[in-house]
Amino acid sequence: MSDDNKSHIPKLVLAGAIGVLAGSWWKSAKIAESKKSRDERERSGFVNEVRSKINELLDELELLDEMENENEFRDLLAEYFIEYTDFEIEVTPNTLIGQPDILIGGVLALEVKYNPNKSEMDRCIGQCAGYSREWVTWIILYDTPPSRINYISEVLVDKGLDNIPIISF
Repeated sequence: MSDDNKSHIPKLVLAGAIGVLAGSWWKSAKIAESKKSRDERERSGFVNEVRSKINELLDELELLDEMENENEFRDLLAEYFIEYTDFEIEVTPNTLIGQPDILIGGVLALEVKYNPNKSEMDRCIGQCAGYSREWVTWIILYDTPPSRINYISEVLVDKGLDNIPIISF
């Protein structure tokens, strides 16, 4: 092999490495895009506004009383969002996709669970998988042990639904 051909080898290796990295980045971007809800793709500005405000409100929320059940916790959250936002807040709306516990601004579905057992956790994951096709979807847990939170988180990751956050109180 001549010295001229040897000088091209590092350039070819570099070009190949750049191609692999570009392909990997493109695939990652496509996967991230495919995990977005329809609303995230079509109304990203409004979705980001809703997500930001609700996240801020949940960070500030202080629960002073113990909740007796899931419905009581869901209703308290809905009333809190109604009081502190101008977004439309729907409690258990009956939609073609299902019945999220709270639908905010028509773009953010909250699935609320109170110390769920195994079948409720599995049902929650299935519900959220369906909701996440249309809306940004969050799971809100109340009085749930870390082991159950960890279980839900691991199943979400295993199912490629790691874009669904879990918020625990």
